[in-house]
Amino acid sequence: MFIGHYAAGFALKAVERKASLGVLFLAVQFVDILYFILVPLGIERLNMVENYTAVNHMELLYYPYSHSLIAAFFWGVIAYGLWRFFPWFKRERRHSVAIVVGLAVLSHWFIDFLVHTADMPLLGDDGVKVGFGLWNNFSLTVMGEISLLLAAVFYYVKRTKPKGKWGGTAVWIFTLLMVGVYLMTVTAPFDPGITPDIASYGGLVLYFLFGAAAFWIDRFRNGA
Repeated sequence: MFIGHYAAGFALKAVERKASLGVLFLAVQFVDILYFILVPLGIERLNMVENYTAVNHMELLYYPYSHSLIAAFFWGVIAYGLWRFFPWFKRERRHSVAIVVGLAVLSHWFIDFLVHTADMPLLGDDGVKVGFGLWNNFSLTVMGEISLLLAAVFYYVKRTKPKGKWGGTAVWIFTLLMVGVYLMTVTAPFDPGITPDIASYGGLVLYFLFGAAAFWIDRFRNGA
């Protein structure tokens, strides 16, 4: 899952409007950010395999520290604790903001479950692994991710009010950009020159760029 994760970010922002959309965008992708840091370090692993699924060329081999269910709960609790007791922004100093940040981190595993093949560990790498496998169906995956994102953006727009020159258009421009980038990634041909490390660095760049854009968009929406 890629842009489908950002649906959780928009929806949680709509529920708790004191939370930062930028923080939520980074939180919903924290699990993958961690994974793409650990891969170049040799702690977790992936292979590049042409058409491994219908939508990507990645074989996700070993990632118990980032993508196991128990790890997702662990990182979610850590995120909750950081925002409960050490909030980055004064306006976020409230229990409900910490809750949605923790839920944003945790949401990644459950959304991934829908699309991954049976490669997501519940506990350790040697135990049970699960995954519903939507990645094996290109049309269902693409329609599902885009639909999730659009539904969440509509909810976010309904629950907030535009502010300033860009208030009414920035979020829709950004949404179209995300959909465009997503369609390019799922239709990109296999490139044997892209190593696991290069793929990891590329993913990190996208996640941080989208996060930065979300911080910018947040400036132009007020709680309804």
